[in-house]
Amino acid sequence: MYIVYYNARLDFFYLWLKYVNQYQVTIIDVSKMTKKLLLATVMLVILYLKETKQLKPNRFGTKTAYQHEYNASDSSLNPPANCYPVHLNMVIRHGSRYPSDGDREDIDKLLTKLNEIHTISSPLRYQNLTIPWNKPPEWGNAEPSELSVVGEIEQYNIAKRFRSRFTQVFIKQYWNKYYKFISSDKLRTAQSAMSFSFGLFEAQGPVASSNFQPVAIAFSGHEDNDKLLSSYDSCPRYEVDVKEHGMAEVEKFNEGSEIRNLTKRLQQKLQVKGKLSLNFDFVEKIFRLCAFGIMNRGDNSWCALLDEEDVKIMEYQGDLEAYYEHSYGNELSYKIVCPLLSEITQNLQDLSRGKSDVRGVFRFASSGTLVSLLTIFGLYKDSAPLRANNYLQQSRRHFRMSNMVPMSANIALVVFECNSTENAGKRKHMVQLLVNEKPVSLPCCYGNTTCTLDKFVSCYEEAVKSCDFDAMCSLPPTGKPKALGAIFSPRLEVMLIAIVSSLLVKNV
Repeated sequence: MYIVYYNARLDFFYLWLKYVNQYQVTIIDVSKMTKKLLLATVMLVILYLKETKQLKPNRFGTKTAYQHEYNASDSSLNPPANCYPVHLNMVIRHGSRYPSDGDREDIDKLLTKLNEIHTISSPLRYQNLTIPWNKPPEWGNAEPSELSVVGEIEQYNIAKRFRSRFTQVFIKQYWNKYYKFISSDKLRTAQSAMSFSFGLFEAQGPVASSNFQPVAIAFSGHEDNDKLLSSYDSCPRYEVDVKEHGMAEVEKFNEGSEIRNLTKRLQQKLQVKGKLSLNFDFVEKIFRLCAFGIMNRGDNSWCALLDEEDVKIMEYQGDLEAYYEHSYGNELSYKIVCPLLSEITQNLQDLSRGKSDVRGVFRFASSGTLVSLLTIFGLYKDSAPLRANNYLQQSRRHFRMSNMVPMSANIALVVFECNSTENAGKRKHMVQLLVNEKPVSLPCCYGNTTCTLDKFVSCYEEAVKSCDFDAMCSLPPTGKPKALGAIFSPRLEVMLIAIVSSLLVKNV
């Protein structure tokens, strides 16, 4: 954050410039400058902003840090009249993290090549990027994909806000009977569950002077056998039908003109023509170096290589991938989240029928699970499907990972209990859907942000009833043809052999 400060006698004026998400403040005192010099200074600042506007990307698809200021305030939640919240049912993406094992491996390859080309004796300086470039020291300590400090704080703050907004959900002291925490079998999701639970129950427990409250965190299953929170990793057919044969549009876009032109621009800026052949993997890693730098350290140095159009292209590439990998592009990719949908609707029905005392269910998963759940809810569907050849027509698309599932994205179903004027003594329940803390209209609720619990459940009744995960995910028989004896009965086999033999005799 920069402040240009001008003091002419007691005449002050401030120009407040927010740059990316950095919070260091530089004050430039121009109080003794002449008006002409002041005007020149302001013009330089404007030119600087114009030049660096391209360095202010805030959309990195699923690698976008959580932006609370873009979400709804408490006053915009609009709970139903004469109702009070009694239950929260949430699916939460892990918070901001460090690069994955695969990203690190490819980043290492890229940096090795670039650092060799631009040695210490003749470094490359492009705006605020200098190559050779050394990886952040925390990468040496963090496990691949481990939650970063930023991610821990995101989860903590989101939890604090949910508790303050829905205080009546948390009137009970913590017991596992009332508040359930479930995590997929990943380091970053388990860490997120811990940070989130601390925010919900800070200073509410019995341990030490800080009144720490330990919570029970259950795991939804081994990563390769987790139908609830990692269904795409537990579905053999998904690996074949979607991952191997369902991503043709993404492959076309990766080889298309937008990516080719972007690659040429990067090659020129990096001054590697004839020394290094940039491929899409390297281009993607530059984009991610920018994203992880902004996300975790407020470092935008790699973003210097990407102008506004470059960021839009790479954002679309990620959206296109998510569209076919976890959403509308392949039916299987979102239908396999039905076990999670089934559990959610069962939770809500048990509550409404008085069969459950659970006041909060908090599940922690990865981006793919949240994308699939939003899709099966029927949200963020554009009139035209995302394809490799309609990038320019999709500038106003609803399906945008930066908005839907940034780091720490959260989907919350809030159940309200209402005073029923029609049936005295009968409890009426309403449901409101929040996505990243903001009310979202459900198609099945006639575009309203709230509807009755019965109506909500009925909207997804067919998806729940037809949910046969094992049948959906089983692969057709493959391999060598079975022997006759494995297909036909012995008697039928003898008859077939006799028929074939007689035909052969006739043809001799």
